[in-house]
Amino acid sequence: MTDFYTSTEIKLSFVGKAAPQRVLALGFFDSVHLGHRKLLGFTRSLAAGSGYVPSVYTFDNDFFEALGVNEKLVFTLSERITVLEELGFAKENIVVGSPAKDVVKTTGEDFLNFLKEINVKAVVCGSDFRFGAGGALGTEQLKDWGALNDVPVFVVPLLTEWNRKISSRDIREYLELGEVVIANHFLGRRFFIRGVVEHDRGVGKSFGLPTVNISTDRRKALPGDGVYATSVIMPDGSRFKGVTNIGSRPTFGESHKAVETHILDFDGDLYGKTLTVEFTDRLRSIFKFDSKEELKAQILQDIERVRSTTDD
Repeated sequence: MTDFYTSTEIKLSFVGKAAPQRVLALGFFDSVHLGHRKLLGFTRSLAAGSGYVPSVYTFDNDFFEALGVNEKLVFTLSERITVLEELGFAKENIVVGSPAKDVVKTTGEDFLNFLKEINVKAVVCGSDFRFGAGGALGTEQLKDWGALNDVPVFVVPLLTEWNRKISSRDIREYLELGEVVIANHFLGRRFFIRGVVEHDRGVGKSFGLPTVNISTDRRKALPGDGVYATSVIMPDGSRFKGVTNIGSRPTFGESHKAVETHILDFDGDLYGKTLTVEFTDRLRSIFKFDSKEELKAQILQDIERVRSTTDD
């Protein structure tokens, strides 16, 4: 049977003792958007009222590739775990289906046996939840299994706004358009990127405006090309305002896409450090300047615009 556990904490939680009794939220929760939050909030409330442990089922970063779908992740697994922890789910109770290429081929029967293996006492899912190879089974089959095994199954209606369901696909489209304010609304928090600071050519530093280049997972969704107001979270948890450029650097004849951020009022070496960059608004498009001096003047305007904003 597929090994569904990727977290060391999850594996260790079963050593020498029975698995905790769980209320398990089922889904992928790619973006942990407002609809997901409604479902997860119900899961926590149900667990609190029953004395069970609130738990979440999700997938690793290879999920879309396993399905043969050309989609990007709104949040990578590590980012998603951070958001789930913010919502009150302990890391050791986040169950990860991995490798997804094996899990998506798992029969519905094996998946339901897995739920018994991890001691699930109640299940919460959305009305569009599917499981088993090819997504052959849905909520009706899940409820039938629950009735036979004395495991209540709670199906949460999909949350809608603007007369359509809230979906990760729409959020990806808003991000691609640079509409980070709308994306943040549907996410229920700021969209963010987390990555390691890499060495760069140091062009910004050469004219007094140093930037940090942040590596990103190739499967991660990024906002569309543009310049953004951001909030940068340091390894120690401190925050600084930032101006983040996503895209190419046409003034310098560079066409490859990069994520680079000027951190306001910060002076220090961050190479090799992991930073989190939260996106608050889009400032402008990227365009080619006639000179380095014109680019610097525009960046200074961007900085003053960000500096004057309140960080809510």
